[in-house]
Amino acid sequence: MTSLASYPAEIAAALQRRWTAMELPADALPAADAVAQLVDTMYQASLLREEGSGVRCRIIVAPPSEFAAELSTGASQLHVLRFTERRDFTPHQLRKLAAAAGYYRALLAVDQNADGQLSIWGMVITGTDWVNRVEGERVRELWLPTRPVIHCVGPGHLIAAAGHSRILESSGGKLLTDGFDPFRSSWLSHQFRQVRTSLIEELAELETDSSKTRMCDSFVKDIAQSVVRRVLHLVRTRGHGGMLVFLPNGLESNPLVDRWFRFRVRFEGDDSTLRFRRLILNLMQQGRKAGEARGLDQVTWDDYLQMRHAELAQLDAALLEFGHFLADLMSADGSLVVDRSFRLVGFGAEILGDSHVNTIHRAFDLEAINAVPEPADSSGTRHRSAYRLVSGLREAIAVVVSQDGDVRFVAHHKDKLTYWPYLP
Repeated sequence: MTSLASYPAEIAAALQRRWTAMELPADALPAADAVAQLVDTMYQASLLREEGSGVRCRIIVAPPSEFAAELSTGASQLHVLRFTERRDFTPHQLRKLAAAAGYYRALLAVDQNADGQLSIWGMVITGTDWVNRVEGERVRELWLPTRPVIHCVGPGHLIAAAGHSRILESSGGKLLTDGFDPFRSSWLSHQFRQVRTSLIEELAELETDSSKTRMCDSFVKDIAQSVVRRVLHLVRTRGHGGMLVFLPNGLESNPLVDRWFRFRVRFEGDDSTLRFRRLILNLMQQGRKAGEARGLDQVTWDDYLQMRHAELAQLDAALLEFGHFLADLMSADGSLVVDRSFRLVGFGAEILGDSHVNTIHRAFDLEAINAVPEPADSSGTRHRSAYRLVSGLREAIAVVVSQDGDVRFVAHHKDKLTYWPYLP
């Protein structure tokens, strides 16, 4: 085997350690030298360009026999295709095949032959649903087997997973084992705690029966996050980019808003802008009734996902449509602005102010305990606008989607202007 770069070798070793620590199937991970070659080849491919664009692709390490059912009947979410001739697993081949195996829709399938050599034997088409697999859909089937999956996201930027479950990420010389999903952080949940509390209290006021079944405190958080995940998924796949800005409740009528935003369209602040809150209250009421019928003391998000109820299905559809509506508003040039309760403030908002931001900190864990400074001007115009806004309006949270699918959460956290990458 050719010599390996030291950084990919460290990633490979970390991947093996994490695989073992997470008690994943030992026989699904190749031997150490093959893991090192997988990571090294993907790393080298990430540094290449094809017709002016960087290489971006995913691979799954599994033999054709792993997909026997998909190959024989087609009765699966996956569409598996075999090549008549295998291709060498090299950076050059990955560069040539990456465009055909679009990052958001397909993986290249890799395994070892009898001599231990790695080769590409086919493609596994997943569709885009894998991007946000916890996005409010009642059935959360995981279609990929628990096999090594490696994402080549950008230059030197790799993600390793077991099927759909992320294991680690490497970027900019850093190895990350968490911090991939800001939705799982404490700081973001804390920002919306008052909204959750008020909804639980309002639900209690609406309850007129003597039922002891209650909704889990985190239920509101899970619903809201599922909607935002759906919105980000839609905006990403449209390839236009956009920005979603959350303001504190009550700030939408503050003169500060006019100082920071020039809206293409601003909404009247009546009850019509609170559709999301009404939908959640209705969903909680119906979920509580369904939970009572099941004899549950408390209804959790997982309980809800397993429920089959006509009223819930209608509300699910309404939430889905609301997510599409938000994505449409984000597609207009400028920002979509809402408050913490998802009250619609306006869209197509140009961010004003001439303050200049020199430095932004990238979080390397969920709570930004470890964060490193980066030049703010190394990002695009949309990102710099978000940095400027959050730097001046510190209670705002901005979620920025670039045209190439990169998503960042931007907030003022621990006296630092910070961003968290959000990756599928």
